[in-house]
Amino acid sequence: MKRTNIILTDEQHKKLKTYARKEGKSLGELVRESVDITYKKRSSLEHRKLIAIEAYKEGFISLGKLSEILGIDPESARLYLKEHHISLKIQDLDEIAQDSVNA
Repeated sequence: MKRTNIILTDEQHKKLKTYARKEGKSLGELVRESVDITYKKRSSLEHRKLIAIEAYKEGFISLGKLSEILGIDPESARLYLKEHHISLKIQDLDEIAQDSVNA
């Protein structure tokens, strides 16, 4: 790794510190992730997977839909989330009933 100094506005620094604390990461980790996402060329499949994982984190898609997008079975998707320190979302009965209607 190489050390680099950057100058942030007070607002940028405050926001990054807040996100870092919320995600349990360092400010440097967030900056490195941002650089990777912004400047590394990723295949459309990798990009789609990243979007699906973020949608799962936000509760927009279910574990089943996430596993379908990742191309793995639900149990493997659970393991993937665990390995990447992403919390499993637990559905309540109403959500499960709605999923069965939508299926």
